[in-house]
Amino acid sequence: MLESPQSAPPSPTRDTPTVRPVREIITLQVGDRRFMTTEETLTHQCGFFSSLLSGRWDDARPDGSYFVDADGDLFEHILRYLRRGVLPVFFSDLKGHDHALYLALLEEARYFQIPRLEEWLEDKTYLKAVKIRHTIVEVDNVENLSGVVETDTKVEYHPSRIIRKVYLCPRGIFVHRGDPSRCGRQCRNAKSGSDDEYEDEEVLKTVVIHRRTIFDEQICIEGR
Repeated sequence: MLESPQSAPPSPTRDTPTVRPVREIITLQVGDRRFMTTEETLTHQCGFFSSLLSGRWDDARPDGSYFVDADGDLFEHILRYLRRGVLPVFFSDLKGHDHALYLALLEEARYFQIPRLEEWLEDKTYLKAVKIRHTIVEVDNVENLSGVVETDTKVEYHPSRIIRKVYLCPRGIFVHRGDPSRCGRQCRNAKSGSDDEYEDEEVLKTVVIHRRTIFDEQICIEGR
């Protein structure tokens, strides 16, 4: 008995999703830049690509890639987030936070429908990821200014000269200079009842400001 041949599977239609391997490599042409990644990466948190790659629309170009009308440089940050889930911080010690880039990326997060990234940028949670700690000390001796600091710390020096009164020993003993408590009975007898004597002295004082940048990477992972 001859078996009847199997009927051919129905052709995909608008309502029939095309099934593709989850780890399929997807090529994207975003503006003038080209990216390669997996379908799983693109669809895990992104409503835009979940819809685009659902198979209900045949939007692929002849070479199999997909064209996305967006800024390629901004999309680089979008894809970096989709790959690892680490929320972005754009900060430098020189300029601080790059608020223009945050705003531009927020619009892309809305366009690509990525709620977690959108919330991070809209609520400005990135401000919590970077903190600046200042320590201010005043030193008298320039020898105390030497030292080694870590690369996340900047040091500012603000020197100034002041005039102060310095006690003089009645007997002219140098080690007593500046400290009346060092003078004993003989020094007091040498005063002959006169007032303590002082002289003006110019002193270099330096205010040292340590500015340390503290980055909390855990906030970028947890998103809060």
